[in-house]
Amino acid sequence: MHRLALAMLLATPLPSAGHYPVPYGHPPPPPPPVFVAPRAPQLSPFYFNLGIGYGFESWYAPQGYGGVGGLAYHVEAGVRVMPQLLLGFDLSGITAFGDAPGGLYADSTILGYDAVATLFPFVHGFFLRGGAGLSTLTSVPSSTAGFSYLGTNLLLGAGWAFPLAPPLHLTLGVDWIHPFFGAADVASPSLWMMRVGFGIY
Repeated sequence: MHRLALAMLLATPLPSAGHYPVPYGHPPPPPPPVFVAPRAPQLSPFYFNLGIGYGFESWYAPQGYGGVGGLAYHVEAGVRVMPQLLLGFDLSGITAFGDAPGGLYADSTILGYDAVATLFPFVHGFFLRGGAGLSTLTSVPSSTAGFSYLGTNLLLGAGWAFPLAPPLHLTLGVDWIHPFFGAADVASPSLWMMRVGFGIY
C-alpha cells in the first residue's frame, strides 16, 4: 500500500510557475484626454434691432446737386427661417433740418417701410441685407405750406453684429436707400445712413 501511494504521488504532475498569473507591477496608463468643443451661442428664432445714427440725404434738382445731413433711425423685426437667413420688416428714416431742393429752408423727413432679407454668411458677425417697399417724403418749408409724397424704394445695407450676452448683440450698420417718388417737382434723393444699435439675433 505504501508503495502504491508513493507511486501515485510521484505520477501526479506538479503545477509549474507558468500556470500561475503573473502579478501586474504597474497601474494601467490613464485614458487620453477628451476634447470638448465649446458650445456655439444659441440662435434666436426671431430677431429685433433698434438703431440710431447719422444720415445724409443728397438729390439732384434743376438748380443742381444738393445735400443735407440729419438724424437717422431704424427699427426692424422678423423671424429666422434658416441659420443664415432672416426675413422681416424694416422702418428706416432720416429727418433733416434746414435745407431742401432749391435752397429753401425746410425740415424734411423720409421714411422707408420695407420687406427685408438679412443674410449672415457665417451665421454670426458680418451680415448683408436688402429689401424694397414704400417711402414717404414730408417737407415743411418755413415760408410755404408743407407737402408730402408717397413712393417706392430700394434698400441695400451691410453691418456687423457683436455678441454682448447672446442673443443680445451690439450692431453697426450702413444702409443705402433710394426712393422713387415719380413727381416732376420732387427730386428723388439718395440716403446714406450710418447707425449703431442693439439687436436680438
